[in-house]
Order: sequence, then C-alpha cells, then structure tokens
Amino acid sequence: MTNLFIDCEWFLNQKIFLIGFGYDLTHSGQLYGSHISPIHFKQILKPVDGHIFFYGPDIGMLEKYFKVDIRKKFKCVNLLTVYRHYAPGLKSYKLASLEKYYEIKRSNPEYKQSIFKMFADWKNPRKKQLALNYNLEDVTNLIRIKRKLFAHHNIKSKDLPQFFLK
Repeated sequence: MTNLFIDCEWFLNQKIFLIGFGYDLTHSGQLYGSHISPIHFKQILKPVDGHIFFYGPDIGMLEKYFKVDIRKKFKCVNLLTVYRHYAPGLKSYKLASLEKYYEIKRSNPEYKQSIFKMFADWKNPRKKQLALNYNLEDVTNLIRIKRKLFAHHNIKSKDLPQFFLK
C-alpha cells in the first residue's frame, strides 16, 4: 500500500509556492516554480492507493488551489485531528510540539518561530535552499511522527475511517 505524506508552504495571499511530498523516508520530492501545476500534482497522487497524511489545512489549500476534490478520491487523514483525539487536553498541538515530544531533531528550526523568515529566504536565490530543506524535513518528520504516534497509541488502519476527510 502506498501512502502519501504532504506538506505545503504558501504566502499570506494563499498562493502555494512549495509542495513537499513523500511516500516513505526514502522516496520524497518537492514541487515548486513551474512544477506547481495540476499535471505535476496529479503525478504525485498517481501511486497512492493508501492514505494521504498531512497536518493542518494543507488538503483544503491544495483543493482550492488546483480546483480538485482530493478528499472524494482519496482517504485523507489530518494527523492533527488524530493527535487531538488520542492526546486531548494538551497545551499545544503544533507540529513542533510533537517533534519535541518524540525527540525528533530539526536541522533548521528557525522557521518554526517565524514563517516570515521563510518567505524572505524563499525570495532570496542564495537562501532558497534553506526553505527547500526545511520543507523536505517537514515531510520526513511528518512520516516519523505518524509512525511514533501510531505506535505509541497502537493506532491501526482499521481505526482511521473516523478521521477521513469528507
């Protein structure tokens, strides 16, 4: 079964400028620039016969941006919702909090403090690679967090339908 993990970056005007994706820890990639197109986006969806995992509003943003109904064609799971269900009452549900809890280190944590720094670096050709690395790390950490969260709470595929986006 092939799952997809996805993390998007967008400006305040909701224009997506970077889509990070991974099927597992060894197969990942990114779309940006002219590759952010419906054709390229459909290509990353092509091998998916399992779930699409994300954290936050990414699927809604992608549906709006590409004018597609992803949740109708795929089993989309917002890991934020799963996290809130299995760990109610926490002070923070930020992805950074989960990374800290599961001792997942970041090579460049500064964007967690200011998304505006990422916007500035994205527009600077000499610093764009920092934003690319950060987004790819978001994707791989999402895979790691999903694995740890599911193992910690003994979550199985049969438990997921209640979390599918409709």
